[in-house]
Amino acid sequence: MSEKIKITIVMDDEKLNTEKQNEQSNVIELTQESSMTIMSVLRENRIFSGSFCGGRGDCGRCVVQFLEGTPLPTGIERSRLEPEELRQGFRLACVTRPKTDCVIRIPEQDEREISIVTELNPVSENIDLDGQSNKLSENQISFAMKTSEADEEGARKSNKNLRVISKTEADVMIAVDLGTTTIAMQLRDMVTGEVLDTYCEMNPQRLYGTDVLSRIRASCDGHREELRELVGEALLRGLRQFAARMTALGKEDAERTERPACMCIAGNTTMEHLLLGYDVSTLGSSPFTPVEIGLQEVPLSALFTVIPAGWEFPVYIAPGISAFVGGDIVAGLYTLQMLPGIFGSCQGEGGTETGKQKPATLLIDLGTNGEMAITDGERMMVTATAAGPAFEGGKNSALIGTDRIALTAELLRQGKLDETGLLAEPYFSEGVPVEAFGGSANGRQLKETKKSNSYFKQEDIRDLQMAKAAIRSGVEILWENMRNPKIGMVYLAGGFGYYLDVEAALAIGLLPERLRGRIQAVGNTALEGAYRLGRDLAAGILTKSRLEETLAATEKGSLVAVNLAKQEGFEKLYLKYMNLERN
Repeated sequence: MSEKIKITIVMDDEKLNTEKQNEQSNVIELTQESSMTIMSVLRENRIFSGSFCGGRGDCGRCVVQFLEGTPLPTGIERSRLEPEELRQGFRLACVTRPKTDCVIRIPEQDEREISIVTELNPVSENIDLDGQSNKLSENQISFAMKTSEADEEGARKSNKNLRVISKTEADVMIAVDLGTTTIAMQLRDMVTGEVLDTYCEMNPQRLYGTDVLSRIRASCDGHREELRELVGEALLRGLRQFAARMTALGKEDAERTERPACMCIAGNTTMEHLLLGYDVSTLGSSPFTPVEIGLQEVPLSALFTVIPAGWEFPVYIAPGISAFVGGDIVAGLYTLQMLPGIFGSCQGEGGTETGKQKPATLLIDLGTNGEMAITDGERMMVTATAAGPAFEGGKNSALIGTDRIALTAELLRQGKLDETGLLAEPYFSEGVPVEAFGGSANGRQLKETKKSNSYFKQEDIRDLQMAKAAIRSGVEILWENMRNPKIGMVYLAGGFGYYLDVEAALAIGLLPERLRGRIQAVGNTALEGAYRLGRDLAAGILTKSRLEETLAATEKGSLVAVNLAKQEGFEKLYLKYMNLERN
């Protein structure tokens, strides 16, 4: 066993005053083995918010400053930190292994704030398609949006199939969007769809990395139970808030029940596996086989050892289609009524003229793992592609992903960047100062950053190019495999799509120019889908067998899961779409 050393941690920007150390509430003393990294002790004591790259040193964002006992920098630290920063004692917590007692300072983290989107934008009834007004079908109009005008009678008329739930039964449920980055929960009225309460927080599993592969690796390295506990504790915090809210509602309305009817959780395949404590080792390597992706129903007490008093009800885990197209995408498809086996044609009665191919609907959920689905109302194809961290801010924590797209489009417009992604001099070496844009780019207001010396660098652009090429190639392959149909609607799901500047996305070629006028951000379809799936399963409108039959992916059936790596033209398309240009 290696020698134990003392780690003294200062939690603010002031240098430690050793004479008054015991009087400082912001000083923490810990011990650890000298063979361990600083990140390990910070993570064990939940002091640091996360190892963003999973402990590889790739992102350079877990910076700490040694005030005493500074170790020599590693090769990774020399490549990630400036010489002056190294001289001042800055190191990367995930790779630094001090051998002697030391004092470190945790600088104020300049991590960007992430707005957790819980809203669902109502699908427009009319959209301009080449100058023509196209009336959407009844199936495509959003139901039970949060609105002060909604009432029970109106909601029931909007959905004639919904069983009337009397006040003597549980009339509320809990919907959960279990995201890799964020967790969003809502307490919803099952009849009207009204949001009674909302709980959101960052996913605490980011202690082990911001992407699913980092968490798969952490689980395989012996942290499976801790990952399960982290997300379980987050969900319990939401449940306790909802329990208090229901108590208050019960005092206002004596007919209200004291517990929900059910809870439905929608997340990607890895997040759902980690919640359930499954082995995720087969999700991290080919052929990427999930333990279980069918609809699951478990009692609340099976997930949590401690639950609010009197609360015991079924928890539905949304089904997935493959290892990389999970329950969150299925929930989104259910929200938008894009599942042909359940909702029939998405194009309304009559479709198109006889002998002509129907317009298709495309769903894109942008993130570190970009998921896509396309359907013509009779057949559906789905796929996913690894976009990397570029859409989540990448290595430059001062810029959110949507800002990076807006800045890239603006640099192209100003001629400071060519279509190959090469910055012009004098910006090539150091990058473009973000302040030079005056807080906006391409007509879009940029998120304010605390870093006054933040630069948009060549490496940031390269990361974005690779992410953009992966997404665009996936879109094109789905479109080609569907026999090149006309696209009627494109839905951008999730928080990234919610804030995306569509004009900037078109300008850099992330989205095809032919889709102009057909693109609509729809918000959090996973959270809305969790509500609708839970509501319909609890009410008996939807059965497990019908849902799983619809989601049974085959190579030639009505639902096809496309493996991009096995597509002959993927590499050629990827190289083509590395360029930044409208096309």
